[in-house]
Amino acid sequence: WSIRLFQPVQPWLAQIAADVDEALSELGEAAFEYKLDGARIQVHRSGAEVRVYTRALNEITPSVPEVVEVALALPASDLILDGEVISFNAESRPQPFQVTARRFGRKMDLDRLRAELPLTPVWFDILYYDGQPLIDHPQSERFTILRGISPAANLVPHITTSSPEAAAA
Repeated sequence: WSIRLFQPVQPWLAQIAADVDEALSELGEAAFEYKLDGARIQVHRSGAEVRVYTRALNEITPSVPEVVEVALALPASDLILDGEVISFNAESRPQPFQVTARRFGRKMDLDRLRAELPLTPVWFDILYYDGQPLIDHPQSERFTILRGISPAANLVPHITTSSPEAAAA
């Protein structure tokens, strides 16, 4: 089995620890990221073709043209990205999930909806990059690749640390 473009895979789910100390005692060093209240997406791109899938592996590409545009702007030929799509308000604060979800599955009046409820993809993982499956690579390596190709505005805030103080902050 290997990951393939345009064959979405079930999303990985984070493991929950009681607190930072428990996570670090089990792992030694761990990645800490913000928990986003958006809608989970998986984006597959090969050349100029982009498809966007939901957590349930349903294709929603026509409903999210902003995501397609961001994926096409990345310096890559082929990739699979894992992330969330979120609608931000005028003060750049995330809107509740229910607000973001209003855009999913919508195909009519997209120009108006796009103006009223713009969507921003926020990536937290890259699973495939220019012919190379990355799912067996360490998360730190995958995030380094992702950081190298994506604008910071489209990346989940992320640190890797063994320090309980840094993680708690």
